[in-house]
Amino acid sequence: MQYLFIVVLALASALAYGDQPDARGAKKNWYRGNTHAHTINADGNVSPDSVVRWYREHGYQFVFITDHEYLADVAPLNSLYGATDKFLVISGQEVTQILIDDTHPDGMRHAHINGLGLNRAVMPVGSDRGRIVATGITMAETYQRNFAGIRAAGGIPQVNHPNFRWSVKPEYLSELTGPFLFEIANGFPSANNLGGIDEQGNVLPSTEALWDILLSAGKVAWAVGSDDSHDYLHLDDPNSERPGKAWIVVRAAELTRANILDAMLKGEFYASNGVTLEDYIVDRRSMTIKIQRPRDPRMTDDRAFVTRFIGKDGQVLSQAGGLNPSYVFRGDEDYVRAAILDSNGMRAWTQPVMFSTRRP
Repeated sequence: MQYLFIVVLALASALAYGDQPDARGAKKNWYRGNTHAHTINADGNVSPDSVVRWYREHGYQFVFITDHEYLADVAPLNSLYGATDKFLVISGQEVTQILIDDTHPDGMRHAHINGLGLNRAVMPVGSDRGRIVATGITMAETYQRNFAGIRAAGGIPQVNHPNFRWSVKPEYLSELTGPFLFEIANGFPSANNLGGIDEQGNVLPSTEALWDILLSAGKVAWAVGSDDSHDYLHLDDPNSERPGKAWIVVRAAELTRANILDAMLKGEFYASNGVTLEDYIVDRRSMTIKIQRPRDPRMTDDRAFVTRFIGKDGQVLSQAGGLNPSYVFRGDEDYVRAAILDSNGMRAWTQPVMFSTRRP
């Protein structure tokens, strides 16, 4: 089985998360991180130092700084706050593509993309600085060109907040090649993650439903939870653009830039906004998940969990309660992913196991 969560049933080896060794016998560990954070160098309200300190002090092991059209020098930040296998800052940027579109109520659409691990800044289509409102190009073309620019600069592309201003339709992403990241849980207050129905009765799909559309079309897209944090001065306001709302947990041998980026590119992580997994194991026969309860002796935790195993077109293939749900593969699935929901509304999402020979 390839280590990209693409299952080729003819192969005999198994994919496993948790305290499992890699092919060289090195133990792999979980590292919690955020892929979307802003500072005073763009539209955030504190310095990069303050952003990095918040994540280090709140149980994260890595953070990407992703200011608009600005690539932070993370070397000084790592000198001050980095620590071997404890904390890491990685470079990034939000490519703030905006496109004129008279068919949209705003007269424009947003096609923002994060470039994670960039070695140089990537400007939006049609500009060599700052934000840009482009004309004479389609949304699909901006995504393709900005994806190419991000990859040429050594980065991993991440489609940001697709439901922000209801800007992104699935067809705009139809020509993209994977693997790429896709935000299904963005902490910005107006990210519209859950979708809805507009005044004309049109169904506006959730970001999770959009993800299933991409997966069902054969795209290799990995789900991300991220803060999109801007506000570190009003941390008690649940409606602020504060940090700590959504994250990913990556499995890697060591906390290094190369290991984290490689694991993310391969889909070796899960997304969450409040549910923690102890383990996630996939072999030729099944998918098994171990859900972790908070270990706070001051609290009695009686949360209940339901895990839905989901396949092509968002179909629920099976669901199970408890802390150790599992799914036995039937053999006719296109892909299988898991969505774990607790009784307080928090969620976690695994990446899909893909039963095909498709390649990124």
